[in-house]
Amino acid sequence: MFDDHWYHTSPAPAPEPVPRLRRDNSSRAQSPRPSLERTSQNIQKPRKLAPTPPQAEVLKRPKSQNDLRSLLHAEFLLPQGDAATNTELGDLPPRPKSRNDAHDLKAARYGRGKGARGRRAPLNVASIKDELDFADWYGEFEDQLEDANNDEYRLFHATLDSHLTTCYNLISTTDQTLAILKDLKSSFLTVDSQTSTFQESCSSLLAQQNHLQSLADSVATNLQPFTELEPITRVLARPGSDFVKTQSFREMLVRLDHCLEWMNDPAHRGFKDVESYAPKFRQCMTRALTLIRNFFVSSMREVATEVTEKMKKRQMNDTAQYAKFRINAPLLRDIVDEIEKRCDHEEYISLLDECYSCFASVRQKMVLPIIMKRMQDLSAAGTTTSKDLVAFARSAISFTRSVCLDEFELFYAYFVGERGDTEVYNFLETICEPLYDYIRPKIIHETNLIKLCELCTLLQTRYMRDLEDPDTDPYDRSQLDFGQLIQSTLQDTQNRIVFRATTVIRDEIELFAPKPEDLDYPAKCTRSRRRSSAASGTETPLPNDPVVVEGAFDTETMFTGWYPTLRKCIWLLSKIYRLVNSTVFDDLAHTIVHATTRSLLAASQSLSKSRSDPADSQLFLIRHLLLLKEQLVAFDIEYAHQPDVNIDFSTITGTFSSLRTTGSLFSPNGLFTLVKSAAMPKVITSMLDAKTELDVRLRTAIGDFVDHWRNRMTEGIKGASNRLAAADSPDPAARVKTAVEREVPVLRRKVGEYIDDRRTGETLVGAVMESVVEAYHEYYEEVFVSKGRRPRNPEMAWDGEMFGRWCDSIFDIGEGLLAFEDEDGEGDDGSSRAVSREGSV
Repeated sequence: MFDDHWYHTSPAPAPEPVPRLRRDNSSRAQSPRPSLERTSQNIQKPRKLAPTPPQAEVLKRPKSQNDLRSLLHAEFLLPQGDAATNTELGDLPPRPKSRNDAHDLKAARYGRGKGARGRRAPLNVASIKDELDFADWYGEFEDQLEDANNDEYRLFHATLDSHLTTCYNLISTTDQTLAILKDLKSSFLTVDSQTSTFQESCSSLLAQQNHLQSLADSVATNLQPFTELEPITRVLARPGSDFVKTQSFREMLVRLDHCLEWMNDPAHRGFKDVESYAPKFRQCMTRALTLIRNFFVSSMREVATEVTEKMKKRQMNDTAQYAKFRINAPLLRDIVDEIEKRCDHEEYISLLDECYSCFASVRQKMVLPIIMKRMQDLSAAGTTTSKDLVAFARSAISFTRSVCLDEFELFYAYFVGERGDTEVYNFLETICEPLYDYIRPKIIHETNLIKLCELCTLLQTRYMRDLEDPDTDPYDRSQLDFGQLIQSTLQDTQNRIVFRATTVIRDEIELFAPKPEDLDYPAKCTRSRRRSSAASGTETPLPNDPVVVEGAFDTETMFTGWYPTLRKCIWLLSKIYRLVNSTVFDDLAHTIVHATTRSLLAASQSLSKSRSDPADSQLFLIRHLLLLKEQLVAFDIEYAHQPDVNIDFSTITGTFSSLRTTGSLFSPNGLFTLVKSAAMPKVITSMLDAKTELDVRLRTAIGDFVDHWRNRMTEGIKGASNRLAAADSPDPAARVKTAVEREVPVLRRKVGEYIDDRRTGETLVGAVMESVVEAYHEYYEEVFVSKGRRPRNPEMAWDGEMFGRWCDSIFDIGEGLLAFEDEDGEGDDGSSRAVSREGSV
């Protein structure tokens, strides 16, 4: 009916009283902690319920004897087949009617005593004979019934006592375990503290070891430069002849560099004996580099001696010597490079300079005789180059350049440092000295400006680098810049050109004395125009296009009809243009233009003296000034950089003389006069800018020309008497109109003889017409308008506007200028008249 553990569980001892807090803690400590694995799964297992006491089955209590008998009959009587038993049930003893009767019955049956009842065997139903037996049986039956009803509760109570005992045992075990864990924790903390202390001790010891190790390494490192001195000194004391060619020598140089760098480091100044060791290492380095210098010098001299002996025996030509010198060049270049890399000290630089000097001296002895012999052959009498400067320069420079190219390549076969870039050109300049010695006297004695210009052009175009040209390749140190070597020759040539140009300016422009045929104008212009027409078949219009003439040319043929000084001016500018420095050319060009302008003025004055008509001299000057202005456009002449400035002290000296003569030099009035009139000298600028001066001269010449023709055409209304006489006549403009009609054809003929450009000619005629109209307008305003005078015949009186329209028809400027513009395919009548009226030169 029940499980076995309800029957076999021993009764639990009385539990010790446990505090509530402790039981709660022990229960929490014993409660299993859900694992991560179980919490991660969403699975809820059914909770196991605590066991509950069995439900008691309480039988219905009999309330009467019949009920009791029925109960007995149902539960305890034998089967009905047993008749004897049934019979016995009917003979039950009577029931005791009082407690005393029952007590007496018990005492009679069981005896008097406390345990008498328990000692009697249980009664059987068949043995019940009286009420006392029944009472005993009934008491026992109740006891059995009560025991039967309480067995499950007792069993459950015993089970609970067993569980409680088990829990108490678990709590006791847990307390013991916690005590053990507490001891373990305390021991662990102790071990952890001891381990941390041990770790700190180990770390401190390790740091101290590392510090000591770094100190040891630092000491070893810092001592290493000091220990290098003795072995290096010992090696340099007995180097051997080929020591510089070995690898150990270069390693020694590297160690010396390291030691010197360490000794010179400001951070190492505090080390003991650094100041004494640094000079020793410097001395060792100097000795090592001196070994390189000695080896280089001895090697170069050996090769030079060998080559010289073979050349004397004619066993080697001039070209083969370069191959001989190139044999040892790689080895010597690597060795000398050790000096070039250490050119940070004066002693090392001097050693490298000695190597350069040795190379230069050896090569000069080998090359200079060859170049000198070549220069002598070119200058020998009877040769084509002895008298021709350009031919001599071309041959001599070409030969020298070829030698310089070979020497340039040979130099860089021995030296690779950038410091050698300067030394190589110094060396090559010494190679070119024979060229300088022979060509400089020829340049100085050359009087032909054309030859000097050809030489300058040769030098500039073939050998000089044009730094302003964007197409010029950038400087390459591996390529020879021969222009640097002939720069002095070019400067000598340019100086000679400037000198000869000033001589030409003085002799052929400033001091030019014109011959009668030079002033044969306008006949020369007519002949020039006919010659040009015969040569080209068409008329050549002016202005001439400005050009820069290069090379030799016949100025008489090219500039036909020009005054000789103007031809010489353009020829001279064309020859020296781009051959000299731009500043020098500008100054020289200003001088040339200034001298030419003065020469043209002098020629114009001479022409005016020899001719009755001043218009010839004026048109001559205008023609040549216009030609000069047009040709100067091609030369891009800048403004004068520094005009001639003089100081005039004449006012001071004159004032002093007058005061001394009057005797009032030291009087107050005399001193005041001196301060007022002559305290400061006058500054006089004697030379304007060439272009400005030319424009001023041209405007003056045109103004004189216009004034001359205006006076000729308006002579009838000049002066008060002439104006009154003209005003009293029936036609106030009659005199002017007559003069205009008479002089205009003469004016056009004169202008056509000198001015070939029709536009320029029409502009000059238009300027004369405007001046005449302006003079008539002034006359009319003064005589009639301002004085309120009325003309005799109002219909014949013309004002300035009417006279201007009449002049347009007479001068006919619009048609002449229009015809010229029609040839160009542009302009109309209105625009041509506007240009003729407003245009000016």
